[in-house]
Amino acid sequence: MEGLVRLVNESLARHGFETTLDHRRLRWSKWLLCEDAAALVLVPSRPGLFALAEEVLEPGETAATGGKRMLAVFQISESEDLGLTLGRLFLPGNPEREHFAGSRCFARYAVIEDSSQRCAAREALQQWLVSSAEAVSGSAGQIPAAFSIGTSQVAEKEHPAKVESPSPLPAGF
Repeated sequence: MEGLVRLVNESLARHGFETTLDHRRLRWSKWLLCEDAAALVLVPSRPGLFALAEEVLEPGETAATGGKRMLAVFQISESEDLGLTLGRLFLPGNPEREHFAGSRCFARYAVIEDSSQRCAAREALQQWLVSSAEAVSGSAGQIPAAFSIGTSQVAEKEHPAKVESPSPLPAGF
């Protein structure tokens, strides 16, 4: 399939058409609770993006969320093999494994075959994550310790005195 996508993109480029992936229209999976590796057994062994999030409000905890849970995304990454990469999160010695054991964490993924489109989508989503973190922290260029882009380190959350609403999630996320 990746070969077909590449051939179509190359053909369009030869004829002067530039193809870009709209990261707001990705087909994301449902959120999967990361209790153990068995929870991720149905994740395909295909290239794509994945997001990791921690539950900050349980369903029904506040009326402001309409009875829905609230998640804080702390990592957005790309992988050549989503199933293998997400499964490795539960290997002994992995910092995420300890994080998952101490809190309710969730994962979701989107299959993206083309590596350049995958990279562009990851960069767009990471920029969104940075701008959201800046809105929460109240200062540009300073990301709260709870956010760690491109790595698996998660530090303690900061509690700023003034909290502003972050920009909305991209459509479909």
